[in-house]
Amino acid sequence: MKQRFPLATLLQLREHRVETARAAVMERQRQVQARREACTAIEGEIQSLQNERAGQRLRLLDPPPAGVPWPMAMSQREAHIEHLAELATAARQRPAAAQGKLREAEAALDEARKAFFRAKARLEALEKRRDVWRKEQNAIAQRREEAHSADLLLAARQRSAHDNSPF
Repeated sequence: MKQRFPLATLLQLREHRVETARAAVMERQRQVQARREACTAIEGEIQSLQNERAGQRLRLLDPPPAGVPWPMAMSQREAHIEHLAELATAARQRPAAAQGKLREAEAALDEARKAFFRAKARLEALEKRRDVWRKEQNAIAQRREEAHSADLLLAARQRSAHDNSPF
């Protein structure tokens, strides 16, 4: 047998569920924003590495510092340019993973929103049912009051008719 709870308890429970769902949506939104910022940061890092590599390539033929032979300076510069290229290549592989995490976070946000709207709809349906029940109770009370008034009026008429009789 299914347990039934008082309406007020159900309303409190549903309100709590709506607030919990709202908090989950807010948390998922923060996660999505963090994932977007991570993607943007990775793209900025890639661009920065490419710019630095291009700048180093432009300065490849600059004269070496005093006391450093040309062949050593060239090999150091070429090694640094190659290292920047490796870093950029490694950084280019990270956006796919970051974008996958972003898609997962967006999917989780979508599910959280759906759960929130379901909880909110259930709460609104219960509130509507409460309002209908209150109207029904008010109508019943009003009919009782009208019936009681009619009984009093009938009793007063019968007493008046009985008092006015010649016997």
